[in-house]
Amino acid sequence: MDEGGGPVDPLPTPQTAEIDIAPEQRRLAHVEEACPHALDVVIPGLTNRVPAAYNQLYDLMADRLFAFAYRKLSDRHEAEDAVQQAFLELAQAAAVPVRGRSLEAWLFTSVRFTCIDMTRQRVRRPVIPCDPVPEGDHEDQYDMGLDPVLEGALSSLTDQQRLVLHLKHVEGIDGEQIAEILGVTRMAVYATAARGERRMRQLLAGTANPLSPFQPVDHG
Repeated sequence: MDEGGGPVDPLPTPQTAEIDIAPEQRRLAHVEEACPHALDVVIPGLTNRVPAAYNQLYDLMADRLFAFAYRKLSDRHEAEDAVQQAFLELAQAAAVPVRGRSLEAWLFTSVRFTCIDMTRQRVRRPVIPCDPVPEGDHEDQYDMGLDPVLEGALSSLTDQQRLVLHLKHVEGIDGEQIAEILGVTRMAVYATAARGERRMRQLLAGTANPLSPFQPVDHG
């Protein structure tokens, strides 16, 4: 059963699993070669440990990483900490990725692992009762810039579905790179995206908010 109580899609048949992905890999390689990544410009500076390159990378990626972390944690301060940790790990790394695309995936992956650690710490952390926060005073809340109806539909998805749809529709990242970031297979990304999008269409049916308001961000 899926989140909506309907039957879960059957697993891919052997015929589906054996699809030849070589042409798609060649196409992606050609696109990557023909279209330089926005982060390619910082690679030489990072390789030579130039501080200005780290500052430039932070300007290019901090907001995107924060939105990704917040999508998983729903806590502004923890999301900020996760982003800072990713840049700290990059500064301490023995070597940096040699391509912008790989660097982008490395940063998102680092944030994801930090978010997982934070989530586990929440489970072990004792809950301390506190006074209710007045409406409108939630400092940890963050406006993701999406329509409230769309945001509400997203909140009903599984954690993995939210992350996949965020990376695909908000960040405009392709399935192969999403798989690398989330540590799953590309087929799993496609299946998760399909189920999440189907669930979104069900939730948004009859509203003025089809799935189309998801617009990939132009990252230059």
